[in-house]
Amino acid sequence: MQQYLQNKKGLVQNVFTKVYDKYDLMNDFMSLGIHRLWKKNLIHWMAPSERKKLIDMACGTGDLGKLFLENTNFTGKVLCVDPNSEMLKKGIKRLKKHKNLIWKKGYAEKVSAPSNYFDYYTISFGLRNTKNINVFRIFKSSKFSIKYVL
Repeated sequence: MQQYLQNKKGLVQNVFTKVYDKYDLMNDFMSLGIHRLWKKNLIHWMAPSERKKLIDMACGTGDLGKLFLENTNFTGKVLCVDPNSEMLKKGIKRLKKHKNLIWKKGYAEKVSAPSNYFDYYTISFGLRNTKNINVFRIFKSSKFSIKYVL
C-alpha cells in the first residue's frame, strides 16, 4: 500500500508539472465554470473578517486565497501551500501585487506552519491526492468546522 501511495504521489506531481500553465482553464472547462461558484460559496460561508488568516493547502494558482483577501478588504493573510513548484510560480506571477499572499512548497500531510496561528484551513480538489491530514494544531481555537461545499 505504501509503495502504491508513493507511486501515486509521483504520478500526480508529473501531471501537474505538465498542465500547470493551463490548470485554471482546465478547471473552467471540466466544471463548466462551476468551480468558481463553489469557491465563492465557500468564502461566503466562511465569512472571513478583517485580519483573519487562512492556510490554503494544494492551493494551485491561488484563486481561493485571492477571494479570501478580497473578502477581508485585503487585510487578511494567506499561506498558499502546494507541492508543485511550477503551480506556485504561476500563482506568484499571476498574483504578485498581493503582498498578503505567502507562497510555500509543501504537502498537506506535513504542514509546516506555526501552531495556534490560522483561523481557516482550506483544501479543495487536492484532498483527493492526500492521506492522513492532521491540521488541528495550527488553528487558533479548538472550535472548527468542516464543510464540503458543492
